[in-house]
Amino acid sequence: MTWPNTIPSDLRKALDNTLGARSVGAAEVWGAVKEWLELHGAEAPELPVEPSPPDPWDWMDQ
Repeated sequence: MTWPNTIPSDLRKALDNTLGARSVGAAEVWGAVKEWLELHGAEAPELPVEPSPPDPWDWMDQ
């Protein structure tokens, strides 16, 4: 697989869906990219990802 010159439309859609969530951190974004890479037969590296930030609205559930 050659690296594209622009972001592929299916990856853009996956990232738009991920980034459209209420509380998104680096782990969720990397998960979307990793899933896309694996779907296209590319081995995704294991990256250390910091935990997602706490949802600022969690206090309402208590």
